[in-house]
Parts: sequence; structure tokens; C-alpha cells
Amino acid sequence: MKPRLLACAMLGALVGAPLAQAGSVQLYGTIDLGVTHFTGLAPSSGGAAGQTVSSTGLSSGAQSASRIGISGTENLGDGMVVLFRAETGFCAAGLSQSGASATGFAGRGSANSAQYCSGNGFMNRQAYVGLTGRYGTLLAGRLLNLAYLNEKAADPFAMGMTGNYNNINTESSGAALETDQVLAYVSPTFSGFSTTLGYAFNVLPSGYVVPGTNQQQNTAKTWVGGVNYASGPVFAAVDYQLLQNFDSVPGASSTLHTGSLKMYQISGGYDFGVLKLTALYGRTRMDYYSGDNTSYLIGATIPAGPGDVLASYDVSKFGMADPAAPQARQYAIGYTYSMSKQTNLYASYAHISNDTGSTRAVGDATDGFTGVSGQGSTGIAVGIRHSF
Repeated sequence: MKPRLLACAMLGALVGAPLAQAGSVQLYGTIDLGVTHFTGLAPSSGGAAGQTVSSTGLSSGAQSASRIGISGTENLGDGMVVLFRAETGFCAAGLSQSGASATGFAGRGSANSAQYCSGNGFMNRQAYVGLTGRYGTLLAGRLLNLAYLNEKAADPFAMGMTGNYNNINTESSGAALETDQVLAYVSPTFSGFSTTLGYAFNVLPSGYVVPGTNQQQNTAKTWVGGVNYASGPVFAAVDYQLLQNFDSVPGASSTLHTGSLKMYQISGGYDFGVLKLTALYGRTRMDYYSGDNTSYLIGATIPAGPGDVLASYDVSKFGMADPAAPQARQYAIGYTYSMSKQTNLYASYAHISNDTGSTRAVGDATDGFTGVSGQGSTGIAVGIRHSF
């Protein structure tokens, strides 16, 4: 090697080593593909009263949404660490997974219409930076909601496959799974207990105003609080969200209510070894509607060979939407088979029974649909998931 090249190589080694030790960055992700079949879906337009349609296809994330991200830490010394994460969804089945125009059914929301299949934009699943140390963790950015994280812990299907609790739950129906512009604090764990506090500025889109104020900025705000407990086979959680000036006035999409939407839930479980039982109860109330939305979940996870049998029963009552308080009931069963620590196969079946006035439909971790009032909906998924 020429002396000049050798000197450059030695300088690079001396400079590069401390940089490599100062922090760590990890590329991670999940790719999930499953064949799905859904029935009891609302037609994209028209249709006779009570008419439903079905859909069969390859889902880009039936068990969990396909995603890729980077995360990292830097040790600042004295127990203080910087951490960050930036994560985006992607459509593993291709960008043609676009919903109504191609398939003739009405998609429930952005999961089917967004090019990224989850998160609604590039690096829009999670994006945050924070500090953690002996006094807890402080995070800023776009974060997963505390309610969603507790629902995921209680749901045997982990908010995925066709048994997804989000198919009928009422707590997350008033807010996205992720929240923008969040400042959050998570306390250290003391005797199994930890506390989470959060605030979201939630600047409104252009054109939205609060009646009588003509304000367009910083009018919708979210406060979040919760206590979690985990020790051995037991876990439990209580969480509360307050969304202020959140919902649009019916018939006037650019005008907001001045009241509050309040969501709270309690969840927990116990692992007996041969059987893990979980339960969740939630309630949503709006100042500007009479009645409450309520829901509950009862779940079981049973180890079976290299995998688990999953089962759940979910019920939701939509008191705010209709004075008659229609209900939706979901029954679900599934199985996951672990091929390795990173790869598993899965299969699941779910059925939703709707009262008149309820329009819930079976979906999965990525696909969401609208059902037909009083009509049932079913869903089947079989697929493979690999994490790296």
C-alpha cells in the first residue's frame, strides 16, 4: 500500500472508531403478506337496500402492517441517552391496493387509499426524538397513542389479522392510531408501575375554524394520561384521553364543535402458563352528543406447539350515533405458527353481527371497510410475516 493511502486508512480508523462507539443506528422492518377474503362490505356506490359485496385479494399486512424504519441511540454519559425513530409504511402487495374504484366496495379509511398502506405518508407511522435517563423518558414527535398500545396488549390478535379489535372498538374510532405534534413523558418503573403523560398541539388544517373565534391554529388539543402495571404474569392499565374542539359540525365540514371528546379505558390480563386471559373495557363521550359509546373485549391465548391459538369476543354499543344504541358483536379465532424468532405463519377467522344502525365490517391490520346496517360481515386471512 502506498504511504499516502496507508496514512489515510489509519486516520480513518482512528476517527471512525469513536464515532461508531458513540451511538448505534438500526434498520428494522416487517413485511407481511396474506390472502384475505371479506364479506358483508358496503358497495362503493348505489346498490339495493341491504346489499353487500365481498372482496378477495393479497393484503399488504393482515397480521401487522408492512413497515420499514430506522432507530438509534447515543449515550451522552451520566445515564442520559438520546433516542430516535423514523418509520414508514409501505405496500408489500403493490400500490394497486387502492380500494373502491378497482374492487367495488367501500373502504373505511386511509389504509386502502394511501400509497404507503399505513401511516398515510412517508415516515408517517412514527417519527420522534427524545431523551431518557434515571428520571424517565421525554419524547417529541408523532407517536402511537397510549390507548392503542394498551388495546394491542389486551387483544390476543394484537390489533391485527381478522380478529382485530379495531374492527368494532369505540375508543380509537375518535382518534388516529398515531398522534401528531406530541410531547410525552414516561416515568421510570416503580414496583411494576409506570405513568405516561402527553400533550398534542394538533394544529388544524387550513380552512378549519372554531365557531365564534375565527381561529385556525392550535385550537384542537389532546391531553393523554395513563398508569400501567406489569409484574410476572399480571398486567393492567388505565388510560384517559381528552380531545378538545375535535369533531366537525354535521353538514359543515370546515366548522368545529367547541366541546370535548373524552375517552377512557381499563384493561388487564393474567398469564396462567397454559392459558392467558385478557379483558378490556372502554367508554367514549362527546359534549355535543347525547349518550356514550362503550365497548369491551374478552380474549384468550393458548400455547399450542410452536405457536398460539387466539380467540376473542368483542362488543361495542354506539350510543352517540343513534338513540337506539345499536350494537356490533365480533367473534374471532386464529392461530400463529412460529417458524423462527423472526418468521411466523398465521390464519384467522372473524364474524361481526350488526344491529340495525351499526355498519361495522371485518378488516385486518391494514385493510378497513364499511359494512351495511343490520348485515353481518366475515373475514378470513392466511399469510406469512417476517421481521428484520
